[in-house]
Amino acid sequence: MTRRFLSIVTILCLAAIPAIAQTRPFNAAGVTAGHEHLAGTDAAAHNAFWTALGAVPAQLGTGTQILKLPGVFIMFQNAGGRGGRGGNAPAAGAAPAAPPAAPGPSEGSSVEHLAFKVKSLKDTLAKLDAAGTKPAAGATATQAFVLAPNGVKVQLVEDTALATPVASYEMLMKVSNAPEAAAWYEKWFGARIVKPGQGIVAEIPGMNIRFAETRDPVAGTQGRAINHIGLEVKNLEALMKKMTDAGVMVNRAYAAAPATIAPLKSLGFITDPWGTYIELNEGFSEIP
Repeated sequence: MTRRFLSIVTILCLAAIPAIAQTRPFNAAGVTAGHEHLAGTDAAAHNAFWTALGAVPAQLGTGTQILKLPGVFIMFQNAGGRGGRGGNAPAAGAAPAAPPAAPGPSEGSSVEHLAFKVKSLKDTLAKLDAAGTKPAAGATATQAFVLAPNGVKVQLVEDTALATPVASYEMLMKVSNAPEAAAWYEKWFGARIVKPGQGIVAEIPGMNIRFAETRDPVAGTQGRAINHIGLEVKNLEALMKKMTDAGVMVNRAYAAAPATIAPLKSLGFITDPWGTYIELNEGFSEIP
């Protein structure tokens, strides 16, 4: 009886422990970070870098391999095709197609870099060095910049209190007017606006947005190394309708996601007023 009682207690305790989701909990507006969609011509180097940083493989649907880091998924797109699926093969006897041009680097686009927290910067840099990536000049004991393959600029910030070796943190977005940009992300995605020091940050679970004002021309993200950012949204259809009615630039209207990329249920694409291409989804939060 005692053993049976202990078994029942154990089962009840385990049932009370919530499953740890890959994405962060949704904010009050029903939004959390989903994925960062990177583009380039060297998938092997991409995988080597992100694996060294601490990413692990995950599966989207029936054939799309992605990577996950605590708080966000990383997807890779070969130049010339989404998710590595390019155009048609050349006809028999035809000259081979010229290799696709590499996308422009993230620096110079509206999303200049992605930032991740690491528990030990020294250990992380050693792993990246073994994978062929060295820090840029100016690294300190607690933060460093590295250039990931395919031109993706990455900031690493040490946080010794981190529960995992690495976790998603924030992105730097270059805009002409930081308060206006922050207000836009607050309006549409429920971001919590904070002003640390002289800066301004829109907090979104899983990947905050730090705004930096610039008077220099900034390219949109589409066609760059960070091709687009992805947000997971509850009741996406309703949000897309509101955005459409309000005149937000909608690049691809709300639609059901194909079964081949389950558990994604729906998606849509927009561009913010400063050139950042954004994919909106329902379903990334269900990927283990």
